[in-house]
Amino acid sequence: MSLIHRSKRLFALLAFATFVPAIAQVPSQTTPTPNIVTAKIKLDDLSMIIVPVSINGSGPYDFLLDTGSSKTIVDRKLADELGLPHVGEKTLAGVMTSARMSVVHLNSLSVGGATVPGGDVLSSDRTTTVTGKVRGVLGEDFLQNFDLLIDYRQRVIRLDAPLGAMAEAASGERLPMQLTGTLHGQPTHNRLVVSGQIAELGDTPLRLQLDSGANGLTLFRDTLGQNSNQQERVRLGSFDKWVSSSAATGTVRSLSLGSSSVLHLTAIALPQRADADTDGLVPTSLFKAVLISSRGGFVILNPSFSKVSR
Repeated sequence: MSLIHRSKRLFALLAFATFVPAIAQVPSQTTPTPNIVTAKIKLDDLSMIIVPVSINGSGPYDFLLDTGSSKTIVDRKLADELGLPHVGEKTLAGVMTSARMSVVHLNSLSVGGATVPGGDVLSSDRTTTVTGKVRGVLGEDFLQNFDLLIDYRQRVIRLDAPLGAMAEAASGERLPMQLTGTLHGQPTHNRLVVSGQIAELGDTPLRLQLDSGANGLTLFRDTLGQNSNQQERVRLGSFDKWVSSSAATGTVRSLSLGSSSVLHLTAIALPQRADADTDGLVPTSLFKAVLISSRGGFVILNPSFSKVSR
C-alpha cells in the first residue's frame, strides 16, 4: 500500500487534533485506580488503536484512542442513543481546519475499571469516517487522569493511578513532556510534546506531539529538502468537505528522542505550515510500547518492567 494511500486517514486524524476554547472538562478523578487496569485493544491496518469505552455505564463501544486529541469526541448518533444532554456548541480548531461541534454532558467515562466522573465532551457525526466504525475518539481529557501504557506487542493498554506501581516498576529513559502550547496567542492544553531532532533538519530541537492517532512521522513544513518526493494530492472521502491537501514525502535517516533513535523513516511534509502549536507528529506506533505519565510529565519509550507491574 503506498504511503499516500495510507495517508488518507492520517490527514483525517489531523483534522481531529483538537485545540478547543475552554469548556467544562472531564474532571480529574478524585480517587486513585485501586489496581492496574488492563484492557484489550484492536489495531487496524494502520496501527490505529481501538479501545472499549463505556459511557454512563452503557457499552462498551469502540473508540479510537488518540493521544493527539485534547478532547474526547462522541459520535452524534451514539450521543442521541444514550440521551446525552446537549449543553452548547464550540468551535474545534484542528491542525488543518476548524469546525463547529456540539457539546454534550455525560455522567461517567470508563475503560475497563478505570473511570472518571462526568463532564462535557464534544459530539460530531464525522468520527465514523476516521477509522472503521468507531463510535468516538478517546482524548487526553480522559487519558491525562492515568499513567497509560500502550503495549503494541501484547495488544493491550494499561491504566494506573498517576505515579503508581506501574510507573515505579518501569525502567527506561524518562523523556520530559510539555503539556501545554500556544496557538494564536492563546494557551493550548492536554498536549504531549517532546523534544526531538531529525538529522536532515539540523541541530535545532523540534517540538513533536506524541500522537497515537497518527500513522506516520508528519512535519508541519513546506518541504523535506532534497529528500522530498513530488507532491501528490490526497483525497479524504467524506472529509473532503473539511479539507483536502497534497503532501511531499521523503526518507529521513534518523529521528532522535532523547537517547532513542528510529532509523530510516518515511516522513510526510504538509505543503504549508499547518495551524498548529508543534513542529510535527510522532506516532506512538513507532515503538513496541510507550508509557505516558501526564501527571509526572514524562514518557518512557520501549519501557521494561519488573514483575510488580505485570
